[in-house]
This record gives sequence, structure tokens and C-alpha cells, in this order.
Amino acid sequence: MGAGRRIVVVGGMACGPKAAARARRCDPHACITIVEQGNTVSEGSCGLPYYVGGQVTSDKELLIRTPRYFKDVSNMDVLTGTRATVIDRGAHELEVVDAATGTTSRLPYDKLVLATGATPFIPPGLKGKDLKGVFTLTKIADAHAILSEIKDAVPRRAVVVGAGLIGMEAAEAFKARGLEVSVVEALERVLPTLLDLEMSLHVEKELSRQGVKLFLEQCMLRLEGDDKEHVRRVVTNKETLEADIVLLALGYRPNVELALDAALSLGVTGAIAVNEHMQTSDPDIYAGGDCVENTHRVTGQQILAPMGSTANKHGRIIGTNITGGDETFPGVLATTIVKVFDLNIARVGLTEKEAIGAGFRPVIALAPGHDRASYYPGAQMMIVKLVTDSSTGRVLGGQVLGKGDVARRADVLVTTISLNGTADDMANLDLAYSPPFSGAMDVLHNAANVGRNKIAGQARGISPTEVHDLIRKGEDFVLLDVRSQQEWDEMHIDARQSRLVPLNRLREEVSLLPRDACIVTMCGTSIRAYQAQRMLEGEGFKNVCFMDGSIVAWPYAVVCGMKQ
Repeated sequence: MGAGRRIVVVGGMACGPKAAARARRCDPHACITIVEQGNTVSEGSCGLPYYVGGQVTSDKELLIRTPRYFKDVSNMDVLTGTRATVIDRGAHELEVVDAATGTTSRLPYDKLVLATGATPFIPPGLKGKDLKGVFTLTKIADAHAILSEIKDAVPRRAVVVGAGLIGMEAAEAFKARGLEVSVVEALERVLPTLLDLEMSLHVEKELSRQGVKLFLEQCMLRLEGDDKEHVRRVVTNKETLEADIVLLALGYRPNVELALDAALSLGVTGAIAVNEHMQTSDPDIYAGGDCVENTHRVTGQQILAPMGSTANKHGRIIGTNITGGDETFPGVLATTIVKVFDLNIARVGLTEKEAIGAGFRPVIALAPGHDRASYYPGAQMMIVKLVTDSSTGRVLGGQVLGKGDVARRADVLVTTISLNGTADDMANLDLAYSPPFSGAMDVLHNAANVGRNKIAGQARGISPTEVHDLIRKGEDFVLLDVRSQQEWDEMHIDARQSRLVPLNRLREEVSLLPRDACIVTMCGTSIRAYQAQRMLEGEGFKNVCFMDGSIVAWPYAVVCGMKQ
């Protein structure tokens, strides 16, 4: 196309400015215009919950770039307060409207970029959604409104509707502001699309410890207000919750209206369909960020993955390609990390449930371990759930939670899965080791080895949730705790099936165990439990397994210090 190519970008938050900045670096002569319907650009929206909670003290820290910056540094025009209304694909023009004046104009383009983002989902016809004190949280203006409400109205009771990422971050933010916090979730657990059950139960335990009330498996029916049109109640299908402030955190829907009106193809997710070059069905129109669907690198399926990090990667590739380059985007692993009070939580790739749904026969390893040498000051316990394909050993996904450095483990998982690595590969990764940073065998090494032992048929595990169900149903089995008497006295599972036989006495007391019973061994982290399983099998016991993760991974009530 040569010099002077005309590039128009719709959307000024993450993907759009990144695409424009990259395009300028690749083509110093292009005529570049960014169209943004809001009054700001390049907001650090992922930091909004921390601004509401007070960890980020100024909104200026979240305003990464200004229109003036783009003009002075990159010689591009940024039209704020301007809404894109029509794409004329035949004429290669974009119609825009100035929100302040209502003036309509047309911008010619050679390449058009759609970075229109996503909008918070609000159930159609929700009664009370327009009451004062009801908010969503996507822009700095939303955060300002919430903080103004907290300051001026002095609310006491906050209700967060939705227990996903934003819901969890908002619950902590409201708690930090001194509010009583309740969370309503339609599904049976928190972070329901992020974690498997036994992991999300640990998050619920932390929320309860912090005084957050959970109302799970409850659907919001309506919001009710007072005579001043201010929200006062959230009505669900089971009860009514008093509320002075409500945050709706029910997920996002991609903004595809502009693309749809231009007859661009949408994908199976309802987002804009793009190829690996980030091109839409029109080769002169590219799209990226939260408005497009992504390919999952494990399953090959199309998914929604609204994430600022992904949007920036999209933007760079788009900026390269609209200026004559040829880069491709390989897809995503649905990598997510979130802080919920004192718990750090990450997920990569497929959960166990997703792996089964995708047709895999997953092998599961629950492996607790410290984030550094256990004897080093400040060492924190974490739990890794590793999902591996039983036939190939390929690592399909992983979940990590705890007070320690879960981000490092998540990043190792990302790299392993991206390179089609196996449990064998992970078990032998030459990870950095020194007591201040990790144990000699990292928790990921341990998780990989548990998976390998299971694939080889040497280890047989049962999850804590399955053990809990057996106890709840009153099933006859032996929950054989092989820890020491002191460890038992400090903490143990209160069940009639529980029995203490320390590992160093197991051989001499093996004759006291029923050979025809199912025996589930357990300890602190499963290491001794696995050893006990192998020991009992060597003694001729046929129906033995160990509880994955043992008591560290047990998310239910325990007896502590001989007291409930």
C-alpha cells in the first residue's frame, strides 16, 4: 500500500491504543486515528477494584496515557467523546458522531481496527437496575461513583451479585472500606468457571474467615428501593438481603453491534470471529480484545477470554499486520489469577470438569507444598491441582492456590502446556532452587510425580470431596490417618471412619486392619499417605487408595486442638 496508509481504530482502552502504537512504530508515515466514545483512553481498568478498596490511592495512577500523549509522541489523533455508528465497507469509511454536538462525520480508512471491548451483563428486564446505589465496575467513572456513594451515603451493607473475578475483588474492596459484605451466586460455588469444586471450597473458607456471607445457588430476581429511589434490598429466589449498595458482577458480553451491522461474521461464542492474523471476515478490518473470540490452545475450541493481557497481545499483532507484517496469534490458555483476601488463586488450561467435557480422560494430582523451603522464614503453603491426560501424559491444566507465590507456578504451567509438555517434562524441569525461593523439589515437581505415579498404576487417589461424600453418606470404609499422635491432636477429621495409625507403627499394626474393607490413607500432604498405600498393598491389601492432598487439601471442618 505504501506510505500514507489510513488506519482508523475504534476503541481507546487496551487493544486499540496498543494496535495504534505498534502501527506507528512499523509505519512512521501512516495517518492514524483512534475513536473512543468515552472521555478518557488507556485506562488501567484491571486496577479498579484496588482503587475502590484503597490500595491504589489516586485515579491518575490508572490513567496510563492521555490523548495529548498520543498526539505529541506518536503523531496520531484521538477523538474522545466520539461514537462509531456505521462501517461502510464498500466506501472504506467509518461514520462517527460527536457526542457533545451530535455532528456526524466520516473517516476514510485503508485498514480498520475494531477494539470495542465488552459490556457488563445485566439480566434483561431486571427490576430495580436503575436505582441509586446500583453499580457495575468497568471504568474509572464507575469507581468514582462507587466511592462517592460510600462517602456521601455512608452505606453499611454491600451486596455483590456474582462470584466471579470482579465479584471476588469487589467483595474484598468493600470489606476494606468497612462495609458488611454479602455475595450472591446462582451456581453452587464461588469462582465456578475458574476452579474445580475442591479448590473453590478453599476460597469459600477464606471468604467466611473474612466475614463475607455467601448465598450460593440463589438467583437474583429483582432489586427493591425506598421512596427516594435508592436500593435497599436484593430479592433472590430464596430470600431477601438488605442492601445499601449493590454491585452487579455477572460477567461481560462482547460489543459486536458495529460489526454485526456491517455484516461481519460472528463466532460460536457470539463474539467477532477472527483468524490467526486477527482479521475479520473482511480482510481490511481487524479486531481484537474483549470483543473477539479466542482459540483455546488445548482443545482448539473457540472461547471468550476477556483479559487485558490478551488484548495487548492482540493489539501488537494487529498493529504489525495492518502495516504489512505477517504475525499470528496462537490462542490462549484461559490463564487467570486473582487475589481473594489472603489467598492467591491461579488457573491455567483446562479444569478437570472441562477436560472431561473436551473428551479427555484426565488424571488428577492434588499436591500441597510450600512456596520455598519449609524451614525458611515466611514459607507459605500452596495447593496445586494438576490435570494430565491419562493416555499421553500431556499436561492439560492446573490450578494453584495459597498464600505463597502462585503466579510463578502458574507461569511454569503456561509454558509447559504451551509447549505440549508432559508430566514427565514437568517433573524434570530445571527450576531455580534456593531455600529463599523454593524447595529442592518444587510443589510442581511433586504434582507431576503424583500424576506420573497414577498413570503408571502405582498410585491410586481419591479426592477430598469424594471422601467427604463417603463420610456424609455413612459409608463403611477406613480413613486411615498415618500422621503422628501430636499431629492428630492438633487437627484431625471428625468421622467415625477415621482411625489413627502412625506410619512408623503401621507394619506392626497391619493385622488389626480389616482386609476386606476399603482403606483410604491420609496424612498431612499425601506423601506419607502414598507410602502407606504402597506398604499395605505389599502386605496383600487389595482395596487401598490415598486421599489426594490429604488434610492440607481438606476444605471442610476439622477438629483443632481437640475442639471443633
